[in-house]
Amino acid sequence: MSTATDRQIWFTLGEASRLLGVDASTLRAWADAGRVRAFRTPGGHRRFARAHLQEFLRNGRPRRPSQVARSIHRQGSSLARSRSAPDAPWSAALDEAARAKIRRICRGLMNAMMGFLAGGAGGRGYLHQGGRGGQLLGQMMAARGLTPAQAAQAFLHFRGIMTEAVTTRLALPPDQQVQALRQMDAFLSHVLVQMLEALEARRRTIVS
Repeated sequence: MSTATDRQIWFTLGEASRLLGVDASTLRAWADAGRVRAFRTPGGHRRFARAHLQEFLRNGRPRRPSQVARSIHRQGSSLARSRSAPDAPWSAALDEAARAKIRRICRGLMNAMMGFLAGGAGGRGYLHQGGRGGQLLGQMMAARGLTPAQAAQAFLHFRGIMTEAVTTRLALPPDQQVQALRQMDAFLSHVLVQMLEALEARRRTIVS
């Protein structure tokens, strides 16, 4: 139950998340990142002042697609640096030179995806760039002996990072968050198909 203290109305995590229209886990991440102000009770529970939530709603007006794209790029790059997976089967199968090449290709993919998310007349061109990046990934992974399953695991690692950036690192209104996720899904699905097709074609060439 919300209570008033010193004429301030406080909301629990669940109440505040419903007011903002987001999941409790998303609001928890925003609070931990300092994007939404929160007070901790002696018992460790988060409480949110109604005035602060209303201020957040006022200032949380929809941003332009280019602004959203830049924010996703920034947060995705930050997460990628801290989400390396050296013990994953797909990573263990690659030497350092191959990992470095994958990182370069992924940076190119991220730049193309941000261009695609920003919208505009160049969207088809950025989608083509993404497909070409997927082909390069598939060819390189096949040359290093990765199976389609291992290549898919590597791709899903990258995809998970970008999804986390949108869902937990950005204070986006729900409609913009859904739109960004849908656009990312369309772009990355195209990349995945191109990667697996190129990998299979390269594997057939190696076997023959």
